[in-house]
Amino acid sequence: MKLLRKIFVCAAVFLCSAAVFADYNKFGVPDSSAIRKQIAENWFYKPLSELRMNRNEIRTNSVGEKFQIRLEETDGIFSVIVAPESFLSVDFYTQNGMKRDTVSEYSADAAGSWILMRDSVTEKPVRIRYYFVADSDVYVQFSPDGNKTLADYVIDGCYAARSVPVGIPFERFYLTSFAEVLSLTQKSLPWKYAEIHTDQYHQKLQMVGVIRKKLSKIFYEWDATYDENGKPVRISDGKPREVDEREKDGKRLSMDDAGFLKWVVDGLVEPITGSGLFLNPLLLPTVQHNPLGYSGILNEKEALFFTLDWTRNLAAARLSVQTRKTYLYEDSGVDVNIEPFSAEVNEKGITLTAGYLNNTGYAIKKLRPVLYVLGVTEPTFFYLAAVRRRVPPSKGKPEYYVFDKCAVILPYFDQNGQFTCTVFENGEEMTLNQFVSSYPDCYVHLTRVLSSDRFFPQ
Repeated sequence: MKLLRKIFVCAAVFLCSAAVFADYNKFGVPDSSAIRKQIAENWFYKPLSELRMNRNEIRTNSVGEKFQIRLEETDGIFSVIVAPESFLSVDFYTQNGMKRDTVSEYSADAAGSWILMRDSVTEKPVRIRYYFVADSDVYVQFSPDGNKTLADYVIDGCYAARSVPVGIPFERFYLTSFAEVLSLTQKSLPWKYAEIHTDQYHQKLQMVGVIRKKLSKIFYEWDATYDENGKPVRISDGKPREVDEREKDGKRLSMDDAGFLKWVVDGLVEPITGSGLFLNPLLLPTVQHNPLGYSGILNEKEALFFTLDWTRNLAAARLSVQTRKTYLYEDSGVDVNIEPFSAEVNEKGITLTAGYLNNTGYAIKKLRPVLYVLGVTEPTFFYLAAVRRRVPPSKGKPEYYVFDKCAVILPYFDQNGQFTCTVFENGEEMTLNQFVSSYPDCYVHLTRVLSSDRFFPQ
């Protein structure tokens, strides 16, 4: 009898441990696999007409995490959603003033959500989606393809991996835990983009804080920067310039967008060298073109590659000071030219994506997913952005493209794992969405600069 009891207890402990393990994964994502086993017959296989009769359910997994099961319908698709409970702080007004309270919700795109999507006409399964990070634009999904299952890894509408074969039947994902998904796809999907360490961004966040404090002292002036000794000069010829009355008391600074970028990089360089960067090396050309061709002739008048040259040379100069070794741009490796995506989702459906274009950069509409990847893989770097704009034809001149705008972009993940970007342009702070909206249909070229807590701009 004692032996039988011992066997029973051991078996019970094993089953309990297996259930807890299914709920655990290295990203700490709430897991609903045990709950899905309980509800599969009632929610995953029934026709839409019967699913509409189901009431929303709340169930709890083995570690006490609550999930809501519900049906949602959109054009052509109906979805069974298994969403974890999350909490929001909400401010609301009462007779005694404003009060803050915490409310729970079950968001379909929260980390830990699982969604089965089926076609509204055929009622056949279309895909299963797993959300696993704080950013709702990042997820993995699995789709049936005959007897095969295909996997996608999506970041903000771009495919970091697309149609990767997975060696189990599609319906197995009805019950598969997120830990098992990681195990099945650890070599075939780019999970490195989910390895977010929120403690690696303190240097960038410190730089953001310093810049913010000084913005009120900066005002825009065209063609304006400061030389290596902090004296006001013109960018175009390096000669001294007269300063505005607002600056004569030494409490304010005047600069344009290019001068602002130099001011930021000088704040990293001067604590090491004792002076800012010299102006002339920052104007060296980085693009080779036929001087007798149309672009070559036009470049003499319009400086077609000004901010591209400026950002590249600034980044190379920072690298030279950082390593105590002189780097010209072409040897520095400061250009961002990664190609993390193979396709994108847009109004035309799924199309191939061009990615990085030499001496041009990335289409601005793809900037956020690129910065997301950079934020994960290069946590200690920020980026100087050169904007390439189209100039429409006028007065008999054909259209042309010019790099004439620039900004500083600092991507990071906050303590909740949420991706964000701080952008500074022309001495003003803006969101990434505001920056992108300012330059529709443009291209952005990025150069990387190492951040530092030794940052003391003029």
